[in-house]
Order: sequence, then structure tokens, then C-alpha cells
Amino acid sequence: MLNIILIICEVIVAYIAMTLLYKKYKTDGLITYTIIATIISNLMCLKKIDMLNTELPLGLGITMSILIAINIITQNKGKEEVNNFLVIILVSSLVSLCFFNLSGLIESADINKYANKSYDSIFTYNLRIYLANTITLLVTTFLSSRLYFMLKILKNKIILSNIFTIVIVEFIDNIIFMLIAYLFTMDTYNLILAIILRYIIKLIIGIFGTIPILMTKKMIKE
Repeated sequence: MLNIILIICEVIVAYIAMTLLYKKYKTDGLITYTIIATIISNLMCLKKIDMLNTELPLGLGITMSILIAINIITQNKGKEEVNNFLVIILVSSLVSLCFFNLSGLIESADINKYANKSYDSIFTYNLRIYLANTITLLVTTFLSSRLYFMLKILKNKIILSNIFTIVIVEFIDNIIFMLIAYLFTMDTYNLILAIILRYIIKLIIGIFGTIPILMTKKMIKE
């Protein structure tokens, strides 16, 4: 129950921060948010949590919020603007990975040595998960922008465009991430269960992400 409450808080903070940054700085605000959210997402996914007796990676809310930010850009600027965000996500992931690995190679002090050893080994043992998250972000960002834009042209309904995009893209997202990150390290039953549960949770988070999309659209009209 506590994990569910924490995920809800994570989603609320992420969506509020995204909306406020867009209100104040428009596209530049979303660029800033995407950089910060990408780094946080790549860190949080390295930790597992227990959800309904199933192990899931942390950071579902912050990762989903990046996709919502992309949908906001697609809605208000068009799909071509998303290419810049793909570069931002890739560079943010690579730079943060380099810095965290380099800091892990630096000789640690004897004070608090157990915490230092944990930090030094975090990327050594979880590089596969880190890469899975980065690859998934890039693939789903590209797919989401194209699909959302196509639905926008056909229907021009924000709610329908976002929900249908989330339903399809998150299905692909969960399969890619879980297979890259956990194939051969989890038994088949638990892997399938984790894919389904992760999909349902992110689907719910994504549907609520329609709210900041509607709010940012209203800001433009005002």
C-alpha cells in the first residue's frame, strides 16, 4: 500500500512540475523537465519494488511523464520538434551514465565505506537495466510522437489521441524494457506477470497524463 501511495505522489509531483515549467518557459521548460526527468528515471529504474507480490522497477511515474511531455510537444508544436527531444534524452542518458561510472571509479574514503561500495557497484551490476530504460525511452518517444500526431490529424481530440497512443505505445514499451532488462534473470511466469502489471500501472498514469496536456493547451489559447 505504501508503494502505491509513493507512486501516486511521484506522479503528482512530476505532472505539476511539468505543467508549471511549461507555463513559465513553454518549450524550454519542457526541455529542462525532460533532461531532469531522464536522469532521475535512469536512476530510479535501477531499484525494484514489490507491487502486489510482483517485483517491478521503480520510477514508473517519472518515466511516463516524459512520454506525456512528448505528447504535449506533439500537440502544440508538431512531431518534428520531437527530434530535438530524442537527442536530449540520448545525451542526458549517456552523460549521466559516464559521470556516475567515473565517480564510481574514484577511490572512496574509509568513512561510510559500505554506502560507498554500494554506490560504486550500482551501475556495474545494473548497466543492462539502465540501457533498457534508455533504449525504451528513445523508441517509445519516437513512436508516441508519430502515432499521437496521426491521431491528432484524424480526430483532433486530445483525450482520444493521448489514450490511444498510451495504450499502444506502452504495450510496446513494457515488452521491450522487461525483455532487455530481465530476460533470463526472471522465470517466465514472473516476467509475464511483471509485464502485465507494469503495463496496467503505466496505462493508468498515462491516462491521467491527459490532464496536463489539456491544461497546457488551454495556456496557449489564453
